[in-house]
Order: sequence, then structure tokens, then C-alpha cells
Amino acid sequence: MAPVDLVQGGRWYQATPQQPFPADRASLPAWLLQQQPVQRVDLFGGGYWLHARLRHDGMSTRWVIDPHNTIIDQLELRLYGSDGSVQQWRSGYRAPHEFALHYGVTVRLAPGVLYDVLLRLDSPYYASAPHVELVEPDAYQRKVTRENALVLAALGALAALGAFFLLLYGLARQRSHLYFACQTLVACWGWALTFQVPAELFGWHDLRWHYLPFFLAPVFGSLFCVEFLELKRHQQRCAAAFRGLALVSAALSPLSVLAVAYAHALATVLIALWINLALFCGLRAWRRGYRPARFFVLAFLSLFAPAAIILPGNLDLVPDLVANAELWTLLGSVCEALLQAFALADRIRSMTAEKDLYVARLDQALKVAHTDVLTGIGNRFAFGRALEQAQQARHQGTLEPQVLLAIDLDGLKRVNDRHGHQQGDELLKQTADGLVALTASAGACFRLGGDEFALLAPAEDETRLRAGLAALDAHLRAAGFDDSGLSYGLAHWADETDPQTLLQQADQRMYDHKLRRKRERGAGESTLAAAL
Repeated sequence: MAPVDLVQGGRWYQATPQQPFPADRASLPAWLLQQQPVQRVDLFGGGYWLHARLRHDGMSTRWVIDPHNTIIDQLELRLYGSDGSVQQWRSGYRAPHEFALHYGVTVRLAPGVLYDVLLRLDSPYYASAPHVELVEPDAYQRKVTRENALVLAALGALAALGAFFLLLYGLARQRSHLYFACQTLVACWGWALTFQVPAELFGWHDLRWHYLPFFLAPVFGSLFCVEFLELKRHQQRCAAAFRGLALVSAALSPLSVLAVAYAHALATVLIALWINLALFCGLRAWRRGYRPARFFVLAFLSLFAPAAIILPGNLDLVPDLVANAELWTLLGSVCEALLQAFALADRIRSMTAEKDLYVARLDQALKVAHTDVLTGIGNRFAFGRALEQAQQARHQGTLEPQVLLAIDLDGLKRVNDRHGHQQGDELLKQTADGLVALTASAGACFRLGGDEFALLAPAEDETRLRAGLAALDAHLRAAGFDDSGLSYGLAHWADETDPQTLLQQADQRMYDHKLRRKRERGAGESTLAAAL
């Protein structure tokens, strides 16, 4: 059997404080004539009577009368039967519940008996128009189980997301994580109060605090939007609007305690402004190419859809379009939080990609700064850094014995003068290629400028290096550079030797080698002339 809507078939009356119920069904008609009829319940609070009639002709005697769709502070029910019976129950926010998180009460309806249902509601505010239905017990139990499971799962998800992003903030110190965590935890707190979880678990009943979280949600939500969408940099006016909304919400938050009757309407207006402004700014950010705004917009759309249903009803502008609109809005809040988590993850991915690109560009810049443009080997700056690192390693005792070779490319000026700079560049490149091959297994080579080169290599390779330089010298002459050659000086890096002294030693020995080569060439030319 489908639920029977007692509001549709009944009538509302204004209730006065301490007004008693009629003693029996016979006195009910005269009692009703003394009451003031009203069209609907005023959402800003007060006391109301609902009178309806119902007749039960089935065999089942157990039914549930289900007041729902809003918080009701105090609720009292009388059933006056045509058989003279009078049944009474108490329920509501402050009374013990027969069904967890729900106001339903089990009643007994005898077949063929006509019943007058008289229900009294008292509350400082009504978040939405109260609904009252007659429901079969099994169907009602299924509804309670389903709704409670959804409520607790949704609250658990909000609490977990809030705690997770609070931890992320502690690790990364990103303010967007902090604001999102606070927004999510405040939403969890507010919805837990709405669905009476603290009242059920801890016996905490105080309607004055129920809307404080919903005043704080636009505060943290606005700060999150400003930070996440980078509005200070790209949309200064929107950033100012969000800051203004946050200030107004914070300033009005005491009214949740001081003016309970109006708290739900004020919070509704603030939340509606926040959602619409967030959607507007999110769409603008998406249009400018900010990729994380995709999930941001989807998040607020998932919140906007149920909010468009519940918020006008909270202001009594339209009738409720769905039953238990608050549950749908809670589920929309969970979807919004999950999608915002995706948006934050996407933002982290974008920031990581930007950082990786920056690091790659920095590495390329450092490589260029350390590389000789013509030959592709290390330049003088790279040579200086290599000496510093080697010196640090020697002080730490982690460097094997090293040798430094100062190398001078003889005849470069003559090649440039006789054959042009292009040929001179080719000579430099072939020299560098030879030095790279010589240090491929261990060590490093550098061009210090002009015709000056240097090698840093393990001391145990000294014999191989000397032989390799002699071979490279011969290779250059065989390649057509008859006037060229390599003069070098080698210095061992002793424990007490500093890099500057080491370089001076190698330079001096290189000049000595150059002079010997000149004398040898001069003697060879004299011998050849005498023979001729």
C-alpha cells in the first residue's frame, strides 16, 4: 500500500502555548471550532496542530505515522477512534526515538474504525514544510535502514576527506588544502546536526547551534575558491566578492544562536550566493585554460542540482519537489567534496608538471652555462665547479688520487691565419673529440678558452693519458693540421695541494713541454737544412 499523505487530507491550525488536547473524540468537533486555521506552517517557527481523518478497512493493525522532512523540536500525537479508544505518543527532536534518526511512531488501527489524527508540532524553526504520512511498518523500516545507511556513509566520507586534506596541509602547507579540509569538516558537522546524529549518540539537544556550521561553510568555501582558482591573480573582482561574502557570513554567524528562527533563511541565502558565485568564477577559470577548474565546476554543479531543490523550499518560495530533500543535498555535498578532491589532485598534477618543466629548463640552462658552445665539452665555469667538488671530496676522504693536465693546442693561430677560422674551429672540435674519448672511461675534459684545455682524471691513468695525448697529437697532424700539436703539463693532486696551486704547477709544466717541443722542432729543421 502506498503511503497516505495526512497533510493533503488534513488541516493546519495555529497552536497556543500550553494548549491541551481534547479529552475524547466527542469533544473534538467543538475544540476544532475554537482553533484558528492556517494555510501552512510558518518556517520561522511556532506551534501548530494538524487534524486529519482516516479509516482503516484492511486486516493489518500495525502502522507507522511518519512526520518528516524537517526538524521538529517537540511532537505529540493523539488518535481518537470511533470505538472510543484514545492513543497517544510523543516524539520529536528532544524525545526518545522508536526509529533511529527518524520521528516515526508505531500506531494500532483496528479494522473498520474511523480515526481522528491530531498532531501537535512545536519548534523554534522549520527548515522545510513538515510532511506527515501513514506508512506500512515493513516499508518504513526499509526506508529508515536505507536512509540511515546513506546518511552515515555520507558523513563518514566527508569526515575522511576533511581529515585527509588536513593531513595534506600539514605536509605540504598548501592553503587550498586547509580551506577545503575546513569546508568539508564544517559540512560534516552541520549535516550531522541536521540528521540528529549527536542527539542520538550523545544526547546533545540544542537547536541553537544547528545552523552555525552552515554560516561557516561559505566562509571557508569562499577562501577555498579564492585560493584554488587563483582569483587574486586572474579575477580580482571575484576575489573581492568572495572575501566580502566570507566576512558577511562570519559576521552573521552569531545569529544562528541569537536568532534561531531566522538562521535557516539567512544561511540559505548565503549558501546560495556562494554556490552561484563559485560556478561563475569556476566557468571563467575553465575558459581561460585552467584545467583543474573542470572538476571544480562539476563539483559545484553536483551541489547546485539538489540545492536548487531544497534552498527555495527552505525559504518557503516553492513546495518541496522531492521527499527528504535534505538527504539529497547531503549526497550532493559528498559528490561535491569528492570532485573537489579530484580538482585538488589535478591541481597538484599541474603544479608537478610545471615544476618538472621548470626543473628541465633549469637543467638545460645549467647545462648551457657549463658547456662550451663550440666543442660541447665543459667550459671554464664547469672546470671551476669540478675543482671545488674534487676539493670537497678530498677533505671528506672520498676521492681517489687525481691528476690535472693543462693542455695547450699549438698552432691554432697559424691555422686560423692560413686556412680561416672555420678550419680552426674544426681543429678545436677534433681536439675536443679526442679528449672526450680519452676520458670516456674515467675523468672529465674542459675547454678553458681559446686554445686551452684541461683534464681531470684518476692518477692511475697517467700512463694511458700520456700515451693517448701523444696519439691525439699524431692524429691531428695526420688529419692535415701539420702546424698543430698538443703541449701539456701534468700535476698530481697531493693532500695538501689546493686547486689554484695545482693548476699553476700543471701550467708551468705545460709551458716547459711547449718549449721542449719548440727546441726539438728547431733542431730538427736545422738538421734537415744541413742535410739538404
